[in-house]
Amino acid sequence: MRMKSRRTLAILLSMVLLLALAPSGFAVELGNNNVVSVTLATPESDYAKDLKGTRVQADLYLLAPAKPYEAPYDNVDSYTYEVPGESSAFHDLLDKLTKELNGAEKTEEPPSQEAVFQQFEPYAQEFAGIVLGSNNTTVPVTGDIVVDQPVITVSDLQAGLYLLVIHGYGLEKSENPENGYIKRTEQPSDETGTEAKSVLTTRVVTDKNEYLFQPQLLTVPTKVDKTSGEQQYNTAYGDWQNILTIYAKPTRVPKNGDLKIIKNLSNPGSDPVTFVFEVTWTELDNTPMRKVVSITFEDGQTYKEYVLADTVPVGTEVTVTEVHSGVGYTAVTGPQTVTILATPPASGDAASSANTGIAEVRFDNSHDKPGGGHGILNHFTAGETGAFTWEQFSDSPAAVKPTAANEG
Repeated sequence: MRMKSRRTLAILLSMVLLLALAPSGFAVELGNNNVVSVTLATPESDYAKDLKGTRVQADLYLLAPAKPYEAPYDNVDSYTYEVPGESSAFHDLLDKLTKELNGAEKTEEPPSQEAVFQQFEPYAQEFAGIVLGSNNTTVPVTGDIVVDQPVITVSDLQAGLYLLVIHGYGLEKSENPENGYIKRTEQPSDETGTEAKSVLTTRVVTDKNEYLFQPQLLTVPTKVDKTSGEQQYNTAYGDWQNILTIYAKPTRVPKNGDLKIIKNLSNPGSDPVTFVFEVTWTELDNTPMRKVVSITFEDGQTYKEYVLADTVPVGTEVTVTEVHSGVGYTAVTGPQTVTILATPPASGDAASSANTGIAEVRFDNSHDKPGGGHGILNHFTAGETGAFTWEQFSDSPAAVKPTAANEG
């Protein structure tokens, strides 16, 4: 999956050395009065509607405090960062980053948002790999909010370089797909020459969707363009400002749910028997989908379940039809339609929808001939030479209900 970068990325890295000299000395104030405001989605958007009521956390990790430049540049209207000692996990990256930024030249116009993103995304990924590693103990400054108007504000921040990590409240700092908020996604190559790569993202989960955010670098304080009033990506331009606004546009991935097919037999025969079901639905992009599953009974069993797991998007209507019954069995139940439900959220957040669980359909058959029979579904596929290849569907895995429940 390709992570899209159409977002207002407030990376705002601030160490261009060749700046206008401040006439009265060092002008920027490096106090603890900085504020970062993170907007997850515009209030009118579909994203905001889906995120409404979801508890989201914004972790800001201080990578390096800001400090004034030393002589002979102690009157430069900007700041640099304190590079920690070599024993720090951040030393090598910060040393490389500060040298790159301090050696940059001032351009006539501020760099574009896309250019800054492309330049510093690899740094954000590397810093995130360290911060989110299992052995790292860096403690974040945390903002926590239930998203009604999806904005998270963190105040009283020390001036410096930060890594922003957005994730669902209550999820763990791990790659566990059930309750972890770290997720690595594969970004394929494209026609622009971008190479395929693995991207570290963090996730926020709602009933129907998963939102993936890329970690971002940011710096406070920042600057505002004198003409447009917009925050800039380089502190060589505009006036200083202690309030930084970030619009962090995520990538949305629909969540899939589970479908349980329950099969009951009345007066079963002694021979094995197979029942085949066709499951159909329409994807969110209007693509029709079809899946065939089977359930086999043996030794007089009367009850079995088949779970089609993590396959159909939550909120989608599916139709299940029994397309093949065993010899001597009569289908009592016709096609059934059910809506896929959201599975319980990993965070256990009480603000999430109570409409959670597994969608179920139930089919009953009566047995009216002695001896029973074993149903087999064959599948023929035309090959490149015109010949047909044959495939016999194997029995789908099914969970047998406990004997005590069968007898009840």
